[in-house]
Amino acid sequence: MLSTLLLYRGEEFNANFFYHSKVDFDHSFILIQGKEKTLFVSGMNERVARDEFEGEVVAYRDPVDTLRSYLKGRTVEIDGANFSVRMADKLKRYCKLKDVTIKLLEMRAKKSKEEVAKIGKAVRITKEIIHSIDFKKAKTEMDIRKQLFTQTFEMGLDRAFEPVISTDQNTSYPHYYCGHKKLGGLVMVDYGVRVGHYCSDVTRCFILDGDKKKKEQYEKLEDICHFVIDSLPDLKKGKHVGELSNELLEKSGFPKLPHSTGHGVGLDIHELPRLGLNSDDRIAGSVVAIEPAFYLKNYGMRFEETIDFTGKRARIL
Repeated sequence: MLSTLLLYRGEEFNANFFYHSKVDFDHSFILIQGKEKTLFVSGMNERVARDEFEGEVVAYRDPVDTLRSYLKGRTVEIDGANFSVRMADKLKRYCKLKDVTIKLLEMRAKKSKEEVAKIGKAVRITKEIIHSIDFKKAKTEMDIRKQLFTQTFEMGLDRAFEPVISTDQNTSYPHYYCGHKKLGGLVMVDYGVRVGHYCSDVTRCFILDGDKKKKEQYEKLEDICHFVIDSLPDLKKGKHVGELSNELLEKSGFPKLPHSTGHGVGLDIHELPRLGLNSDDRIAGSVVAIEPAFYLKNYGMRFEETIDFTGKRARIL
């Protein structure tokens, strides 16, 4: 258990801040000491913070001066990845800072039923959006992007990340995003939305020209993905998932992955556990994306599902 923890939410969403505070206000601090939580907000956020936050709310004019009386002489644990050097330097004048970024990520790796439910809803919506793409109206990669975003925003949701939308040779680039290229015979869509700040991650390929070889390759990828999912109860660490995936890809005649087999999914689109070949992360109790893929010179394919893995049972969300 963390002793004195201070987290900061600046201009951008901070998953660790939200996880521990259950609220999201810009330029805010959450101080946690045992079971006591104190939220420090700017004056413009004071009223809404008092309505939404369960705990003490302190409005500040100068956050460093306000925090001084709470932190002076203490050892304070922080999320170093979300603290600016400038802010850390100011705080270090009167307290000792200890970076616990890894510990915070590990705390978020195991998901509660409530978290799984939000991710599951995000996954179901993402699949509906992806499979409702109207290829008769979409002429370019950017047209698909517009369709995805329109449906997402009409539902009152936001995207989880910048989508990968590629066609033909562009599909051979794992993290190509989206351009104005005219759609060809093969289209890859990697997309996700957020529900209650929780992400989804789904990838599908569409073989528009009916190419038999590509259909067979894509079916093999689906089979590999499902085999890995079914094998999760027999696997303990992230590297075991990566090893199995690469073994299956090689047996199917595909090259080894240039990226990991997958990753944890939650408040961030990429979080623990890691599923790379060097990962000792434990996978039980997590939500993970499994994404076997291959990338050739002229095209590539990826098939991705988001999985709730309790340690005994793996379930596609």
